[in-house]
Amino acid sequence: MEETTQEKSVNSEFDFTKLSSICYEDTDPNYHEHLETYVYDQDFDTVWDSYVNISPEQAWSGKMIHFHQLYSRKTGEEVFPGQIYTGGMGEGQVLILNLHVFNGAIKIQVGHEVMEIDKSKKLIRICYLENSKSEGSQFIRFNSLPNGKTEVSHKTFYRSGSWFRDKVIYPYFHTKAINEFHGNVRNWMISKS
Repeated sequence: MEETTQEKSVNSEFDFTKLSSICYEDTDPNYHEHLETYVYDQDFDTVWDSYVNISPEQAWSGKMIHFHQLYSRKTGEEVFPGQIYTGGMGEGQVLILNLHVFNGAIKIQVGHEVMEIDKSKKLIRICYLENSKSEGSQFIRFNSLPNGKTEVSHKTFYRSGSWFRDKVIYPYFHTKAINEFHGNVRNWMISKS
């Protein structure tokens, strides 16, 4: 993906329809692991429905993360910021995000593909798109707690080939990005009740 320090918006030079996803392989010991956990007061069905039905622009918009484009491999549909999208999250969707780090001094474009959405397994699995700075998978798992609340764990297996990026840069900025994402889902869920 493209990295720039210019003030203009980030434009991609890639045809995302032709890029493959590079997912975590559990037989490969060279991945790093990152885990964050979130607890919601709502029950599993409410939380699950919020994660799969929030629009990509609402889910991926914040101080650091910015929704750039959604492309569906299944339908060929494309969605851009400002367009209303009510189709929900689906397998085969490619999400392109712009990350503004160091208060926007550096802009990095990353791509993810939704590989699996399985309510019976309580799992959403997302893989990194090739040409991203990192490769691997993100597993968002849902657990119903005895008190009626729902715990959501976001476990990421990743690697980039750079020790400094994997051990110093990635954990810090990945935590910020996914905190924005999960916070956006929480806020949207609360606004719907």
